[in-house]
Amino acid sequence: MELGYIDTPEEWRDLFIMMFMVAGTLLFLLGIIIALISGYLGVNILNRIRSIMKEYVRPAAKNMKETTENVKGTVAFVSDNAVKPVVKAYGVAAGAKRFVSVASKVAGRGKKKEQ
Repeated sequence: MELGYIDTPEEWRDLFIMMFMVAGTLLFLLGIIIALISGYLGVNILNRIRSIMKEYVRPAAKNMKETTENVKGTVAFVSDNAVKPVVKAYGVAAGAKRFVSVASKVAGRGKKKEQ
């Protein structure tokens, strides 16, 4: 098998070795280029995410914090002005009821002893 200047099998072997070396080098460079492009795109995506976080998420979190503080104030106001007086009134009523029941039992025991 002769092709111009290639006469022997050793020359064919050397030609294929050189071709595979060139192909391997090109694939290696292509891999490096793809890795660099992927890295650049990854950094670009991270920068976009950071800008979105700064632009939208932080103000929303700040607004949520303010809303939470307002809710805490509202709960404290309702607790002080509506719930506590009702609880106190029910507590006084329950205490009075218990007092009457205990007093009536004590009074009933005293009458039984006299008879």
